[in-house]
Amino acid sequence: MKVVSVARVFKRSWVDMAESLVEVRKRRLFERWGYETLHGFALEELNIKRSTVEKLTGSYAALETHVPHVLQWDGVAQQVPDMEAVDYFAKAVDPRPKREGEDAPPPPEPDVVAELKQAIFEDQVSTPSLRRRFNPVLNPKDEGQQRIDLLNRVRANSRRLEALVSEVEELTEERVEQVTQCMEELRTDIDLLEG
Repeated sequence: MKVVSVARVFKRSWVDMAESLVEVRKRRLFERWGYETLHGFALEELNIKRSTVEKLTGSYAALETHVPHVLQWDGVAQQVPDMEAVDYFAKAVDPRPKREGEDAPPPPEPDVVAELKQAIFEDQVSTPSLRRRFNPVLNPKDEGQQRIDLLNRVRANSRRLEALVSEVEELTEERVEQVTQCMEELRTDIDLLEG
């Protein structure tokens, strides 16, 4: 049936695009076509930004290295994970330095990689769920950073509460003003704690 073949193409489209870009890079075909870089070719001819090219080719390389059998999946009988999830996997198994000049963090332990593979390639867990589950393991924060993050969340939520309270018509102007004042004082306290 034509619809099945169209579905296969659709479900595998990012993998096929990634494979094509990897081939163009490997064979330096972009030079034959008058471009100095793969990124220049991709932007001009395919309207694909540098960051997307990196995400596609990095994800494909991770599949090729760590789970090559996934490249054979048709996208219908065996669902190919979305590019964001595979990009998360690629960055997890081959961590890069956060800043130029810094060392790359160590790769995750084999049991973490096995759990990631299970979550992404078998359980098809969404990328936001992957981040919630694995970020604390892959990118642990020290206590100081956790405290800063907490204070930032409290500050942001105080602004949200202040905005929401002002929209409740049944509250008196005086009450809204009290809440506003309280939230401003809370943010001042947070600023002092950070100081």
